[in-house]
Amino acid sequence: MPKQDKKKTILTAAYLLEKYLAGERSFESVNLCDINLQNAQLAGINLKQANLFRANLQNAVLAIANLSSTDLVRANLRSARLDRSNLVRANLYEADLSGASLVNINLSNAICASANLSHVDLSQSNLSSTNLSLANLDRADLTQANLSAAILVKASLKQVILNRANLTEADLREADLSGAQLYLAVLSKANLAKANLSLANLDSANLLEAKLEGSLFCEANLENANLSQSFLMEANLTKANLRKANLSKANLTSAILSQANLLGANLAGASLAKANLAESDCFGANLQGTNLSQANVEAVDLRESDLAKANLVGANLAGANLFGAELLDANLASANLAGANLYRTKLAGANLRGAYYDDRTEFSAKFDPKKKAMIKR
Repeated sequence: MPKQDKKKTILTAAYLLEKYLAGERSFESVNLCDINLQNAQLAGINLKQANLFRANLQNAVLAIANLSSTDLVRANLRSARLDRSNLVRANLYEADLSGASLVNINLSNAICASANLSHVDLSQSNLSSTNLSLANLDRADLTQANLSAAILVKASLKQVILNRANLTEADLREADLSGAQLYLAVLSKANLAKANLSLANLDSANLLEAKLEGSLFCEANLENANLSQSFLMEANLTKANLRKANLSKANLTSAILSQANLLGANLAGASLAKANLAESDCFGANLQGTNLSQANVEAVDLRESDLAKANLVGANLAGANLFGAELLDANLASANLAGANLYRTKLAGANLRGAYYDDRTEFSAKFDPKKKAMIKR
């Protein structure tokens, strides 16, 4: 928090409003500490580098205003109108902007840590490199906003609207984005480690190389999302919709994908070692060269999927449906295939040595498991 300049004379609200009504607009660097300007009409005013510490600006109109580098620490801006205003490098630490209109404003490099921005309209605004750590942005509208390199550590963004927003390289560690709308949002190289995105809509979002370790995506919609080369170690994607998502070369080691929808998803070259995919739908998925060693693939629908050259060493495929799947040169050594459906499964070049099967395991006609050194249980 910046130190207050006690040497500057504090202007009264009456004096400021009188000068404003007389046509004066420039009040740069003035001291307005604790001033009460509730409901004031101050469109186009220049308050650059002014001291508005703890100022009451509730319901005030400050559209097209210059508030760059202004001290608005703990200011009351509830329901204020600041559309198209300049707040570059402004300090809004612990300020209350709930319900305010901030359409198309420039808040780049500003400090909004611990600020209340719930129900705020920030659509098309610039918040690049803004510090919003611990801020409350619940139900805020950030449609098409620029939040590249913004800091949102432990911020609350429940049911926030971030459709088509730019969050490239943003820091969202431990942020709460449950129920958020992120359609076509760009989160490439963003850090969402341990963030909560349960029930969030990330349809067609770009999460290329995003850091998502330990994050929650329970029942989230990630259909058509780009998660290529993302880091999803120990992430929880239970019942998530990943239909036609791109997870190529993603790291999903020890991730939970039970009952997830991976229909037609691209998981080529991904790491799913020790991951839990129990009862998930991988029909027609691309799993070429995927590492599924020691993974739980129990009762997974893998019909028509491509597992060529996949590593399934020690994987649990009990009850899995591999009808028509491609397992060319795949490694299934010591895998559990009890009750699995391998009818019409293409197993040319596959290593099944030590893989387990039982009387419920279905094979194609003329397939002899003993010749593959499989073990019956």
